[in-house]
Amino acid sequence: MDLITNSPSTTSISRSGKNSSIGIPVRVIDIILDENHPEFEKYNGYSGIGAIKYAFLDRPVNTQNPANLPIAYPSTVNINTFPLKNEVVLLTQGTSQLASSTKSTSTTEYYTTIVNVWNNVNHNASPDGASDPTEVDLGYEFKDNLEVRPLHPFNGDVILQGRHGQGIRFTGAKSPKNTFTGDDNAGKPLTIITNGHSPKNREEQELYLEDINKDLNSIYLASGHIIPLEQSRDKYAAARNRPTLASAYDGNQVIIKGGRLFFDANEEDILLTSKGNFKVSSENISLDGVDYLGLDATKIYLGEKALRYELQPAVLGENLHVFMITLLTAIDRIGTALQNAKTVDQKAVPSLITEGPVTRAYVEGLKRQIQRNTLLSSKVYIE
Repeated sequence: MDLITNSPSTTSISRSGKNSSIGIPVRVIDIILDENHPEFEKYNGYSGIGAIKYAFLDRPVNTQNPANLPIAYPSTVNINTFPLKNEVVLLTQGTSQLASSTKSTSTTEYYTTIVNVWNNVNHNASPDGASDPTEVDLGYEFKDNLEVRPLHPFNGDVILQGRHGQGIRFTGAKSPKNTFTGDDNAGKPLTIITNGHSPKNREEQELYLEDINKDLNSIYLASGHIIPLEQSRDKYAAARNRPTLASAYDGNQVIIKGGRLFFDANEEDILLTSKGNFKVSSENISLDGVDYLGLDATKIYLGEKALRYELQPAVLGENLHVFMITLLTAIDRIGTALQNAKTVDQKAVPSLITEGPVTRAYVEGLKRQIQRNTLLSSKVYIE
């Protein structure tokens, strides 16, 4: 006769007095994921997060009241895959919390691997006698998504996958469908991180291949691989030497691609350094500083023609200011002289006398502009 007993910290399952629960597949009936679960407090609050109530596959069990079912806890703590309702997991046994406090041999049921019934990364539910698999209760309003497919494996890959189109692939060996690796770079590491498979890449196949131009967000860490990224922009008119495009570069590179990239350092700095060139290409570029905006180089060019021909150097404002004051002072003196212009025989020259005050008036107007500092910027300074 089967005996099932439950407590918040231990579960003992035996057949004919001999423990036989290790490695047995069981169906998940319920799972504790937060404090709203009715048995949250019963199983030690947050210490019970991830615990499942389960039923054996080969026995008729009343699953209407999960509180009467045995419990099993996650067997790992650092990397967890929490099962859905009606998925099948394997049981194992380990030391219980009670054993730690009483130094007894008490054990607890833990669950390990989700059984890959359908080889489906979205879910592998195996309901008991369900007539319509698409209407299976997966718990917590989890929706079955038939468009999510597992990544196509390459030879020797290590792959981590989420249930919603996320993936991390560690690859590098030649494989029939691995377009990144050939004879020249076989064995070089390539890591691909994707978040969101694009509907544009839903081909008539069961497995999914990443596409940096169609997946929603991607990070590629390459070491001798050509990544066929179609750049949003490739305008580099402000650069003396055009950079190698991402789709043509086969050295070590990291490519981050997404609908929007946002970097925020809320405590200290964002520092970007490059041994070679630093190039930016965008429809519009804005730089906003609170205290100052500094630009420094051996030469600073504004505009493509300035870079190519160096025909129009910038004027130094303070030097121009001094130059203009000096020039206007000289002109003012000329105007004063014109007011008193006389011929050799000391006769007045009416045309010059008339022009003198006009010239001086112009000079005074220009001096007032300079005195009001209309020539010098209060923000921009150059060497």
